[in-house]
Amino acid sequence: TLMAASLNGNTEVVKLLLDKGARPDLMNDDGTTALMFASQSGHTEIVRILLDKGAKLDLKSKDGADALIYASLKGHVETAGLLLEKGGNTDLQRTDGATALIIASQNGNTETVKLLLEKGAKPDLKRNDGATALIVAAQKGLSEVVRLLLDNGANVNLQETSFNTTALIQASLKGHTEAVKLLLDKGADPDLPN
Repeated sequence: TLMAASLNGNTEVVKLLLDKGARPDLMNDDGTTALMFASQSGHTEIVRILLDKGAKLDLKSKDGADALIYASLKGHVETAGLLLEKGGNTDLQRTDGATALIIASQNGNTETVKLLLEKGAKPDLKRNDGATALIVAAQKGLSEVVRLLLDNGANVNLQETSFNTTALIQASLKGHTEAVKLLLDKGADPDLPN
């Protein structure tokens, strides 16, 4: 099928299936499309082919993810760049509130984070639990991602809603000294309650 060929990077099979009438926006039971599979796997040429054949960028899987979120999950910066060039939405939120930026930050995909910020992604959007890209990056001690987010205006003192923790609290809990230093240098309040 088109989805399997897209997932596995079989460019010639994708072309053949599309030429024989395969629908580029057909969804599986999870609402995932061939474009999402190709994006998740970083098959940029297949993404380009699918878009040229009319695949829609704004379709979402059952969990609310679009192709850009799938590309960001695995850090496929070239694929994400193409999706953004074609009109991808940097700030689309899944049903749990996560954005491409939050997902890329959580997974330490530094180049994808950089690209999303350059293309206007809002660094302070929150998941449903209140966590931001900065909070999830600080929790994992991803100092380069923390630095990028702070340099692009992320609010250093935002609190997530589950336990009212901040990026500084998360970094401190996990012993991520470099992230703690970065956050303090940008004005993190060490006295915010946790």
